[in-house]
Amino acid sequence: MRLVLLSPDYPPRRSGLADHTRRLAESLARLGHCEVLVITTRHPILGAGESEVSARTSAMPEGVRVHRVIERWGWRDIAALAREIARASPDWVLVQYVPHAYGRGGVNVAFPLALVRERLAGRRLVLLVHELYVDFPRSLGSIRSFTSATLALIQRAMFGLAASAARGIAISIEPWMQRLHRIRLLRRSHARVFHLPSPSNIELVPTDRERVRQQLGIREGEIVLAFFGTFHVSKKRAWLLQSLRALLERGLPARLLLIGAESEHLLALAEEPVRERILAVGYVDAVTVSHYLQASDLFLLPTSDGVSTRRSSLMAALSHGLPVVGTCGHLTDELLRRADALRLSPADDLQTFLTHVITLAEDAEQRRQLAERARALYEAHFSWSVTVRRLLAVLQEMQDGDAA
Repeated sequence: MRLVLLSPDYPPRRSGLADHTRRLAESLARLGHCEVLVITTRHPILGAGESEVSARTSAMPEGVRVHRVIERWGWRDIAALAREIARASPDWVLVQYVPHAYGRGGVNVAFPLALVRERLAGRRLVLLVHELYVDFPRSLGSIRSFTSATLALIQRAMFGLAASAARGIAISIEPWMQRLHRIRLLRRSHARVFHLPSPSNIELVPTDRERVRQQLGIREGEIVLAFFGTFHVSKKRAWLLQSLRALLERGLPARLLLIGAESEHLLALAEEPVRERILAVGYVDAVTVSHYLQASDLFLLPTSDGVSTRRSSLMAALSHGLPVVGTCGHLTDELLRRADALRLSPADDLQTFLTHVITLAEDAEQRRQLAERARALYEAHFSWSVTVRRLLAVLQEMQDGDAA
C-alpha cells in the first residue's frame, strides 16, 4: 500500500505532532509494509545543535521518505502540494489534522480547499483528527471574546470542508465521535468515522532506576510526583503544587519532577518550602524522558477537560507502567472512565484528587498494582502496534469496498 502522510511538523522540529508523525510513518512502514511519503514543511525549526544539512541527510527508516516542500500550507502551496501527491500516486492520503498547526492564528481555509481538490481528483483521503476546533466563548462581552467566536466559526468551516473531502475520519477521543455523529453534513457524506487514540511518543528505554534518581538528587524513600508536557491552559498547574504541599504537610518526603520546556514557569509560581522540593528539568530528549518517568512514583495529570486518549503525556505514563492520578471531564473517554488502571477525580474536585495522591503515596502496594494495570491497559488498547493495525484494517476494508 502506498501512503502519503501530510503533516506541518516533522523532526527535528519539536512538537507532539512532529513526534507522532515520525512514529506513525515508521510504524506503517514496519507493521504494514507500506511505502510512506511524508510531505511536510520546507524549513523545520531545528533542534539544539542541529543544522539543516543534518536534517536533510539523516537516515530514514526503510519504506519512509520525507519531502520538505511546503512553505506555509497556504494559497501559494496548493499547486505544489497537488504535484507532490500526484507524483506519489498513493492509495491513500493521510492528513494529520490539527487546525492551528496549518495557519497563523489557527486560520487557513486554503488547506481544506486543497483537500477538497484532491478528493475531486479521485484521491482517497483519511483525516487523523487530533483537534476539532476551538469552542465558542460563553459570552460576547468583549473584543477578545468576539475574536474567539470568529475563530471558532472559521475553524468549524475549515473542518467541514476537510471532512467533506474525506473517505474516513479517525478521531483521537470518543466524545468527539459522538459530536460528529450529530453533524448532518457528515451523515450525508457517508465518511467512515472511527476512534484512533494517540499512542505514546516516548519509547520505553530500560534504565537503572536508582542511578537515575541519584543523578537527579533524589534521596532514598522520597516519593516522586511527575508531570510531563506543556502547561496548556487546560492544565491545572496549581493542583500540582498543592499535591506536593499535601504530602509535605503529612510529613512525607516528596519531590515534584517537572519534565517539559515550560517547567520553569511553574517553579516561579511556587513558594517555599514547596519550591525547594521541585525539580524542573526543562526540555529533554525522548530517552531521558523515559528514564525520568521510570525514576518516578506517581504521574499527575489534572486538567479542566479531563484525561483522554489524545493526550500523549498520559499514554507515556501508562506505557511506562506509572500509576496515574488525573481528572475526569467532558472530554474523558468512556474506556478511561471504566478502566481500573488510573485514579480519576472530577475536574472540579481538588480534595478528591489530593486524596488519591496521598493514598497512593502512602501505599507502595497500591501503586504497584495500579502500575501493572496501567501497562496492561496501554498494551491492550493504545500501543502503536494496536493503533496502526486498526488504521490499516480500516483502510483495507474501505479499499476492498471500492473494489467490490
